[in-house]
Amino acid sequence: MGAIAHGAAQRTARRALAVTGFVAAIFITNGARRFLTACLGALLPAAALGAALPPTGLYQGHYICAQGETGLALSIAATGATRVTARFYFHAIRANPSVPQGCFAMAGRYDPATRHLTLAPEGWVVRPYGFVQVGLSGTVSADTTRIAGLVIGPGCTSFSLQQRNAIPVPPAPSPCRMDRRGPTV
Repeated sequence: MGAIAHGAAQRTARRALAVTGFVAAIFITNGARRFLTACLGALLPAAALGAALPPTGLYQGHYICAQGETGLALSIAATGATRVTARFYFHAIRANPSVPQGCFAMAGRYDPATRHLTLAPEGWVVRPYGFVQVGLSGTVSADTTRIAGLVIGPGCTSFSLQQRNAIPVPPAPSPCRMDRRGPTV
């Protein structure tokens, strides 16, 4: 982790501790979430600890845009205390079987004080004809298992996701997978 990201991670951890009345020096390495969870698990309520760190992992659900309700699998990785990258994989669902598969990269920020996540598109990986990239602006649940909010794009309204480790159905084409070593999206 770079010096700037490292300092930001320390400041976020200190803020999380200050909110609960504890003071400590935290040094975060590449395994920031695991390290912080292990060290502070006994000190902080689970919801406070989860909310202090960006959401990570695979979230699945749906979003609504001009093409109708569409399946969404969002694979999120933390790149700093408040920065994240993601892979947005969309696909057909039973209610809307004509939607093609596609995916694009995203990057954004997480505000632990408000639990607000903002993601902006960064480039297509697999682009079906006629589709555009969209952004997401939502709120992460206190236990970080759910994200819901607005889809930023033409003809779009809302999205709702829940953390799940199962591979999406249909499975993402290999270029859409964020981590080629395991099932992400």
